[in-house]
Amino acid sequence: MKFVKWISLQPGIYWNARSGLLWVIGFLVLQGSCKWSGPPTIMLTAEEFRFSPTRIEWESDQPLRLLIRNQGRERHVFHSQELFGPDANILWHQPRIALQETNAVVLEPGQSIELFFTASAGLYPFRCWIKGHTGMEGTILIKDLSSS
Repeated sequence: MKFVKWISLQPGIYWNARSGLLWVIGFLVLQGSCKWSGPPTIMLTAEEFRFSPTRIEWESDQPLRLLIRNQGRERHVFHSQELFGPDANILWHQPRIALQETNAVVLEPGQSIELFFTASAGLYPFRCWIKGHTGMEGTILIKDLSSS
């Protein structure tokens, strides 16, 4: 004989562990099937000695969430005068990040940073300027689709 403890929440409403677990599972399934609003996250990986992907294309005036992750064994720098410079035409959707270097973010091995912004149409090059990391560069191309 199984013993199931019922808990009375309100008159006429009873709850047990099994029905609670089924409710939680149903909620998680429903949550996974829904499309949540917000921009998708694009992951940019830094490794020895490359960024991947090296080219990111996005639409102007559309929020972009960029997750930069150092999966290498060495320190890497994400430098972009066009993204971080004083003349950058960027709308940041987060508190302005603290740059450790001029127009750059330094990422130690295993470290990551998320950038959430909207950019005007243009080309936004980035690179790692650490000595010996030559060729570790890429671009973010923001396309103006309204003029197409």
